[in-house]
Parts: sequence; structure tokens; C-alpha cells
Amino acid sequence: MKVYWITVWLFHVFSHLYFVAVRSLHSERIPKSGPVILAANHPASVLDAILLTMQTRRQIHFLVKSSLFRSRLLGSILHRLGAIPVYRASEGTGSDKRNVAVFEKAYELFERAGCLGLFPEGKNSPFGQVFNLRTGCARIALGAEARNNYQLGLSIVPVGLNFERRGFFLSTVLLRFGPPLQAAEYAGLHRENPEEAVGKMTADLQASLRREAMHVENKQISELADDLSSALGYRLSPLAADAGLRGEQLQKRSRLKRWIWKLLDWYRPSTEKGTDQLEFRLQSREYLTDVLTWASAHEPSSVSDLRRLVDRFQDHLLQTRLSRSVRESLDKPARERLIRLRMTIYAIAMAPVALFGLLHNIVPYLFTKYTARLFQNEAIRTFAYFGIGMLAFPLTYGGFGFWLWHSGGMEIQWTIAYLCLMPPTGFAALRYRRNVLVYRDKILVRTFFWNNAELVGLLRRERQEVIDRFQELEMHYSE
Repeated sequence: MKVYWITVWLFHVFSHLYFVAVRSLHSERIPKSGPVILAANHPASVLDAILLTMQTRRQIHFLVKSSLFRSRLLGSILHRLGAIPVYRASEGTGSDKRNVAVFEKAYELFERAGCLGLFPEGKNSPFGQVFNLRTGCARIALGAEARNNYQLGLSIVPVGLNFERRGFFLSTVLLRFGPPLQAAEYAGLHRENPEEAVGKMTADLQASLRREAMHVENKQISELADDLSSALGYRLSPLAADAGLRGEQLQKRSRLKRWIWKLLDWYRPSTEKGTDQLEFRLQSREYLTDVLTWASAHEPSSVSDLRRLVDRFQDHLLQTRLSRSVRESLDKPARERLIRLRMTIYAIAMAPVALFGLLHNIVPYLFTKYTARLFQNEAIRTFAYFGIGMLAFPLTYGGFGFWLWHSGGMEIQWTIAYLCLMPPTGFAALRYRRNVLVYRDKILVRTFFWNNAELVGLLRRERQEVIDRFQELEMHYSE
């Protein structure tokens, strides 16, 4: 138990270096007690399990493919974390018999009022989509209820993992917890026809999971929605109203929190205000997708015209090397200039600290990075990063400190003080890199473009043309 919570704490620490922000919506839907299954989509392999553990105070026992237990070290860690191995048919004969024991462990977990985590797709899903679910989740849930005369009270909470970027590194993540499905509600059908009950529960779970994960069936529509969201900057006010977001309350709340947090967390985008903004962006994109999906079936020529307008707008941005800050500043140029000025000052002032941290941490960092890559299995490699890093950094600090004291002639108290600077400046270097990557377009490197009034005017007109064309489709969609 202690190993689990120590591991979760480490996940929280390292998540600040991997993600821009991790937020959750309606996590209160997870029952505080009683048996529960957390069923999530699976876009990012092991990261998905890590994200789930960080968003609930309940210990999650994950179903994990048995191949990960072949490594003695990783298998021992997974057992200590409460993971349950599951066997696939591709692993050879006898998998069905061994999975009987898996089901038995799951039933015992539920009877102890435990929490099971699983990914019912059975494999990693592409960005913005959820594969057809396998029936294992429903079979486990209904089997546990039947074993306890349908009095167990088991619920299934669908969890949508939404990454704002296709590249998961330095992305913002929103976990949306859907309304729980109560396994006992399928009791009558399960008594009469178990297979039909399993099929119905799986279909209901899939519909809920696709809703929370913002599933898009058509990849071309998904790409157009991404490009359109980028071009419009998520700022169409009708989207917020029609998507069910209370725009005025959101703006008031964001403004209040901006004043509260701006001194404490000036540059980091992961404030509470960011939660509202992320939800706003994802809801807006979801609404864009709904409109475009309808239009592709009823007005395909209009969708093609919109695609052409968006491509033209993006081409002009690319050809002129205008950054994202220029695109956003079409709405608020003064505010964007201020942000760029602040980020420029930050980049200059923090550079010495970041350089100190880089020079003193680069060796164990590179050792951890390239040693972990020797592991071919992605899941094992992820754990290797943590395990090797936890050994490499302290050993490096210790060796460097011994050299300063023994060979460098530095007094012990100054040696300790020097070593105490190495971990925080190492984190500062990573944070500096992350902030520069996130805000790199707001650092003053292309100011000469801002004096080109004709270029900005052209882009503004093209952007407005995109907005007008989409709003035409929106009006037809709402009729």
C-alpha cells in the first residue's frame, strides 16, 4: 500500500516535467467507497494508467498484460502496486483457463470494495478516436454481480482521456469522468440472456466512453476541426453558448482567478483558470466537429470550400513565418505584446540558472535517457526511466560532492550547500526548457513582422472569411 502511494507521489512530481497541465472534470463521480471499475480510453499506453492514478485518492488495481510480468524486477513492482495480470489469446494455449483466475481475483477485489482500472479497447487507440470495446469489462462486472446475487453495488465509471496535442509530450490533458453505469441495472437481462446483457452493457459503455473522450469517426473531419480550431483560436462566442458552457460566468471566473494567480504563477499555463480554458477549447472543438460532421453529409461542397479557406490562411501564416503569438494577437495585440515582453525578460534572467542546472545534471539525465532506451517494451521503458533516474542522479551528486571535498579542497559545509543547489536547478532547467518551448513564439525574435500592417490586415480578412463561412454552416446546422 505504501509503495503504491509513494509511486503516485513520484508520478505527480514527474508529471510537471512531462505535461503542461493535467486536469479532471467530474472526478466526484468516482464513488468514495464500494466496488468500482474505472474504464478509460487508451491513447497513450502506460501514461494513461499514470494519469488515472493521479486523479483519484482510491488505489486502482489495473489489469495489465501478462507479458509485463516476465521481467522479474518489473513484475515485482507491478505486484506491489496491486496490478493483476491478464492473458491474451495470442500468448498461446491455456490463456482462457488462466484468465479464470484473473476473473476470480477481480471478483475478490470487488467483494473487498476495491477499485479496478482497465482499458476496454484492449489496445492503444489513435488520437481523437475510441476503438470498438471488447466485452471483458462487461463480463467481469456482470459476473461479479451474479456471484453476489446482484447485490454487490458495482459501478463502472467511463473516463475520457483527452490530450490537446497529438504529441503527448508537453501536452495539456483533460480527464472527463462520465456518469457511472450501475451493473445491477442489467441484472434482469443478465438472468435471462447473459450474452445479450454483456453486449448491451458494452454498447452503453462504448457510447459513454466515446462521448467523454470526444470520439470523432471521420479522420478528415477531425483534422479540419483541429485546423479550424487553431485558425479561430477557440474564440467563437456561439460555440460556448451552444456547447453548454456558461460563457459569462466563465469569463468572470477566469478574470477573478487571473488576478489571484498572476503573481504566484506568472508564466505557467497550468492554473485553475487553465482548467476552464482547456474545457472551453475541447468543448468548442467538439462542437466544431458536430457542425462539420453534419455539413459533410448535407453540404459537402461547403465543407470543401471551408477546407480551402483554412488551408489558404494557414499557408500564409507558414509562408510569412508568423508565429502563433501573431495569430492570437489579431484579437488582443497589446496584451500579446506584454506577454512576449515578459517572456523575453524571463528567458534572459533565468538563462544562467538553467545553464547551471543543465551542466550539473546533463550526465545522469543522458545516462538515464539512453540506458532506458535499451528496453524494447514501451511499458518497461517507462518504468526504467523512473528507476534508473532515481539511482543515477543521487549517485552522480554523491560522486561530484566527494570530488569537490576530497580533491577540490572545498569545506564540507560548502560542499553540501553546493550539492543542495543541483536538484532544484536541474528541475529549473527542465522547467525553463518547457516554458521556452510552450512560449517560444512569444519571445521577441520576429518583431519586424509586427510592423507589416498590410500583412496583418490580409490575415485578419482571411480569418474573418473563415469565420463567416463556418457560421453559415452553423446556422444551417441549428435550423
